[in-house]
Amino acid sequence: MHYFIGQNQDNHAPISNGNVLAWLQQYDACCRPIDKISQFFFPNFDLSSALLDEQGSYVLVKDHNEKIWYDPYGLIQQDVGQIGEIISMNSTRYINGTGIYEVVSHKGNTVVKTKTWAPPSRNALIRSVQVKTLRGNHSTATIFPVIHLKNIVQRIENTFISRIAENQWLAATVFPDAKGIAGDVAKAVTGGQIFMFEHSLLPIPLVFTIKQFVPREKYSQPVYQVSAAGSSKEEALKELQKTLATIKQSEQQTLHEWEEWQKETIDIGTLSPQLKYFWRLSNTLLKMSLQKDGTPIIIGFKPYQGNVWIRDSLWIASTLALAGHKGDAVRALYATLSYLVKRPDGNYYFAYNVVTRLPSEHAFENDTTGLILYAIWQIWSITKLNTIIYDMWHIISQSADWILKNRDSTGLILPDAGIWETFGPHLGESFEHMTWTSAISSYGLLKAAEMAEAIQENEKAKEFRQGAHELVQAIGKHNVHNGIVTRSMESKLLDASVTLFFSEFPIFPKEWVDPTLQAIQLRLEDPFIGGIWRHEALTTEEGDLKPWFGPTFWLGEALFVKGDVAQAWKYFNHNYHNSAFCGLMPELLYSRGRARGIGMPSYSQSGVIRSLLLVQKLFYRRD
Repeated sequence: MHYFIGQNQDNHAPISNGNVLAWLQQYDACCRPIDKISQFFFPNFDLSSALLDEQGSYVLVKDHNEKIWYDPYGLIQQDVGQIGEIISMNSTRYINGTGIYEVVSHKGNTVVKTKTWAPPSRNALIRSVQVKTLRGNHSTATIFPVIHLKNIVQRIENTFISRIAENQWLAATVFPDAKGIAGDVAKAVTGGQIFMFEHSLLPIPLVFTIKQFVPREKYSQPVYQVSAAGSSKEEALKELQKTLATIKQSEQQTLHEWEEWQKETIDIGTLSPQLKYFWRLSNTLLKMSLQKDGTPIIIGFKPYQGNVWIRDSLWIASTLALAGHKGDAVRALYATLSYLVKRPDGNYYFAYNVVTRLPSEHAFENDTTGLILYAIWQIWSITKLNTIIYDMWHIISQSADWILKNRDSTGLILPDAGIWETFGPHLGESFEHMTWTSAISSYGLLKAAEMAEAIQENEKAKEFRQGAHELVQAIGKHNVHNGIVTRSMESKLLDASVTLFFSEFPIFPKEWVDPTLQAIQLRLEDPFIGGIWRHEALTTEEGDLKPWFGPTFWLGEALFVKGDVAQAWKYFNHNYHNSAFCGLMPELLYSRGRARGIGMPSYSQSGVIRSLLLVQKLFYRRD
């Protein structure tokens, strides 16, 4: 099955240039097909930076020849043309796998195509709207871009200005210049009487009206809806003027910028057209997760928008490095680690709000130090920049020393919630000696040893390697039963994360491979829709005995490294088959066929890149 973006309200297709971020959506809460800009964020990618009112922005169209209203919400009730075929979504895609998002939909004979993008180096968002007929006959259409503003504090001719906060201003208009009416949408588009009511504290819809000729066999000339943000009214207006000055060239300029960025991507070799699209799009999604300062954040769904999760951010940074985007990877690494705050026990908190930079955790996890060591090593090993080690030696040594000092009598890292944030008193669970935590700590120590040797800290390197060896020994003694690696010392239940230590973090003995992978296929594969659960017997707010895309990729990778190529592709293809039409992958699938968390570059889209690198034997490439 394929998902259109937005069938679940957590799902959004993102558009970003680092300065601004937009969410795009194709279904509303009632599963009506729409084509909506759900939200627009500035100055950062936090939920508190939302510029639009809840209804977002969409387009209405009246086809005069057909007497059809393209009206996703059924707002126009007094005119003919509302009975009959519903709006259908024909296609959604990122053009060439880059940062321009296109939607084609139709009602009856009326076809509407929108393209949405954020121009390079601008605090702006552009949406173009074009109309044609399905049968190829000519027509005349009136296009009504609608944008729901949080308020209107001023209008300058047909430019409308909204103030959200002291440092958040939004200026909106259309090109070609056209009349804008604030008020009731249905009356605005049908020519009814509107009481002009604008108030700086109240949300209000804004409707523009532009009539266009629709030629035979072709689309009409584009109508551009432009939104520009700034930290002051003057800045927002300046951004708007600069964006309008190159509006007709903007789409191609934006596409060119993305194509130039894609040239940095390593040559992955021959891929099928479908996989090539997934590869390019996944690289694009990683780039769009980077804010202006280089910080990678989760994008695409609530409530995690605006959080810097150290695990996710470092996963994005390391994947960028593996894919060849060295400059972005280095910036992302430095930006992410600038958030670090020590816990009272000397480890680092693993989640932070992007605005306050304060910790925002709800579980207790001890894997942060191991992941930090891995990410620093991965980016250093690819860039060959020893300055990274010198700049971050205090973090490297702190992380490695914490691991060595925080093992108990079992030899394992102290009990915690593991990788999944699903254990702890808040969920009625006791902390456990998690395999994931000790294993990623072991791998981190091995990589810390390599970095220590690079700067002649040879005694430290020897100490780190010894600690890494001891952790794997402890895992084998306490967390492995008949060759099956379990989630913890306390439980024989399974955890899909252990498969990574047979592939991307290869530290587990080969004799554990077959028993563990067979057990995971038997006990963690969803019996109805395929894919791999992340844990057995989860206790979470949502209830997560559902297949997750990250663990499904990971099992495929472990099978591929083992040499079982056919089985590996069974799992890879499961994920590709369940992607959205535009190529985005959800974080997990709900049992009723609804995807959650589309636009998760940290796991789902990184899984595309990392698995394809393994398949093409490029994962450990160092040039």
